Parts: sequence; structure tokens; C-alpha cells
Amino acid sequence: MNEEVASPGTSQTTFENGSDPADSSQEATNGDGGGISIRDRLQTESSGGVFANKDLVRSDTIIDEDRIVGRDDQLGRVVDNLKPVLQNEGIPDMLLSGPSGTGKSLIIHAVCKQIVELCESQDKTFGVISINCEGPKTADRAVYRLVKAAADDLGVDPGVPQTGVSTDQKLERLYEIMREYYDGVIFILDEIDMLEGPYQEAEYNSLIYQLSRARKLADFDGPISLTTITNYADFMKDLNSRAQSSYNPDDIFFDDYDANQLRSILRNRRDAFKPDSLSDDVVPLVAAFGSQTHGDARKAIDLLRWAGELAERRGADTVIETDVRDAQEKYTENRKLRHISGISTQKKLSIYAVAATAHYAREHPEWIPAGPAFKTYQFIADTMDTDQYSRETFVNHVTEQSTYGVLDFERRGKGRGRGVHMYFSLSEDPETIMETIREDTRFEDLAHEEATISAVVRERLKQFRNKN
Repeated sequence: MNEEVASPGTSQTTFENGSDPADSSQEATNGDGGGISIRDRLQTESSGGVFANKDLVRSDTIIDEDRIVGRDDQLGRVVDNLKPVLQNEGIPDMLLSGPSGTGKSLIIHAVCKQIVELCESQDKTFGVISINCEGPKTADRAVYRLVKAAADDLGVDPGVPQTGVSTDQKLERLYEIMREYYDGVIFILDEIDMLEGPYQEAEYNSLIYQLSRARKLADFDGPISLTTITNYADFMKDLNSRAQSSYNPDDIFFDDYDANQLRSILRNRRDAFKPDSLSDDVVPLVAAFGSQTHGDARKAIDLLRWAGELAERRGADTVIETDVRDAQEKYTENRKLRHISGISTQKKLSIYAVAATAHYAREHPEWIPAGPAFKTYQFIADTMDTDQYSRETFVNHVTEQSTYGVLDFERRGKGRGRGVHMYFSLSEDPETIMETIREDTRFEDLAHEEATISAVVRERLKQFRNKN
């Protein structure tokens, strides 16, 4: 057995037999001691394959306008809203809402790309300052990312550290960059609803309030737009009164793509593949799968790429129906659990409460009443020493997951004078959902609270049944 032995005072590693590991890559081969080496595999250009330009089937690639399909109305409205920049006139704020993968980010970035180029031809600089709000979590971190995005765009120093200075100082640096370098600016806050933060009131309220007033606060002469992007159709209802008073966007809704639109989108990217490398039934089948998963073009594009990768792995020069079905099967296996891993802390907490209520209920009912689930949410929030949101926000967080196939929900009347109750039904095993969420270190200690949570669930369900 080869053991690695580090030489004192150096970073070089040698094997027990004295050989240099740099040489080992020349000798490392397959298990039978023969065949091609690792280095040769890495350095050998691949022959054959099905792809001509794989970037065209990556969902995050910014594409040319002639590849945009099925979004004429939304594209026209975004163009009309931003066109006045070219005359140095004011531009409105926008809210792009609708399910995931329906072209929101695609459209705004495609139009902004053209605006930037046209402004350059007029010797003007239009700044597209865009961030995804899933990562920062707080308004302070989001503001720093905006500063960094602007600085990177211009090739200048951010001028403020990520920590150690106030949010106001970071905002002032952002405004300073705007005044010095830009003739017009659009702020794009993608996944804005993910910017919840650790406090009772969501962090996006503060950020929206500040940026929607940026022209005045920054003493900026040029046009400014704040464009937010969200999957949540009722996002504006969750804003506080201050944010609502200053942010009055043109609300542009993006509905699901149907199978015909998805087919056109995929055909417009066929040149990602070599000629004759897609069998005739591949694009229609990918479009059919895509339309069944809420009309998500991003997932359809990814599925087409995965099918091509599977074809290449089996050494084929043509993508066939079997590759698509195999890719869809592998995607479906873990799609919902992957989604749950990526949602915000409060949304995880809400889904965990529903899953715990389903798991610890004695009868293991298919449908879980929202009332006891909310009480469980409150108890778990106390246990974790984290903030509690209102019942309305809890219900919104849970029902939002129906868009991703995590659960279903329905309202049921309990009879005259007894009101209407919300019920949830999970599409995955509750215990599996709980285990997935506990992979997040913030939730791992809940594994030690099973007995207590179980008792709380059963007591809350008992009270609910006695009352109703």
C-alpha cells in the first residue's frame, strides 16, 4: 500500500518508494495496470461526440434575441420600459414575476445587453448592476454585492470592505460609483423573495425602499430602474408600507411555457449539437417532459443537455429517445429534495414543521391541517431560537412549494359556522424531507428533539380534532 509521506519544511509529497507524485500521473492507469494514463486522458482531445457548442444548452447562457421564443408580450414591455434610456429619459421600476424557468431573467438580461451596446455607441455608459438574492441573506450583504458587481463591471476597486463598515457606508460607496462612472443604471435583484434575513420583517423591504429612491438619495442625474424578479406572484403583498409607498413597479407576469413553445425554444438551440446528432423524436419528447414539469424552459434545456451527455458517455454520436428517458428518470429521482436543500431557512423551517406533523401523527394522514402544522412551526422555531413569522407568511412559504411539486394544498369547509381550513399533502416521504433539511447544520440538532416534537404534534392534532 502506498502511503504519502510529507517532507519536513516542504510542500512536496513523496510516496513510500521515493517516487515523485508528479510522475505518478504518467503511470496511473486502469485497474489492470495497462491502458491510457490519467494525464493522457486529460490531454487527449475527445473525438466524436454529439455537441458542437454545449454552452447553447446551458440554462444560464445569455442568448441572442433571435433565440427568444414565446415571450413577445413580455419582451415588448421590457423593451418599451428601457428604451427611454437611449434619450436619457426616466425609466420605470419593474417587477418580473412568474414560475421558475419562464424567461424572466433571460428577457431582462437580453434587453439590457442591447441597451448597454447602444449606449456605448452614443458614448454613454449604462450600468447593469445585478445580483441573485439567494446568497446574501441580509440587506447589508446584498448592498456589498451590488457594490462589488458595479466595481467588477468597471474594473475599479470596491472601496469598502465586506464587513466592518455600516450598510449606509456601503450604499454611499455604491452611489459614488454611480455618479462617477454611469449615465444610467438598472438594479436587478433576482430571487428577491429569498432575501428574508434573520429578523421578523424581511430584509428585502429595506433594500427595495433604499434602491427605489436611489436617484434622489444618490443625487444622480441619469435614469434609474429597480427591477425585482420573483417566482412568487403575490410578492407585492408582502412588502411593508414604506417599501410599497416608494416602489410602484410595472408588474410583468411570465406564465408557464406550453409544449409547443418549449419545442420551439429547443429547436432554436439545435445548433448546440452537431448536424444529424439528434434523432427526430428527441426534441418533442424533451418538450413534453418539460411541459409536464410546470413549463420550465430552464429544466427542458438542462434535460436536453443531460441527454446529450448520456449519449456521449455510451460512446454514441446520436442522441436518441432512450437517452432522454434516462436523463428524465435521473433528474426526477432527486429533483424535489435538491430543491428543498436550496430554499431559505424560514422556508425550510416551515416545510420541516409540515413534514414533522405528518411523520409524528399516529394515523400518518395523507392531508395535514395547517393549524397544527403552524403550532409545530412555532415550537420548532422556539427550539432553534430563531424568529417566528406570522401564520399567513408560514402558509405562503408552504403553499409556494406546490410550484415545485413538493406538496399539494387545498381548502376545506368544515360545515356551517365552522370556517374553512387549509390542508397540506406532501409528495415525498416526510421522514426523507426531514432528513434532507437536517443536512443543513442549522437544523441538525432537531434530530435530538424527536420525542418532544412528536409529543407536541400529537397534542396539537388532538386539540384540532376536538375543536373541529
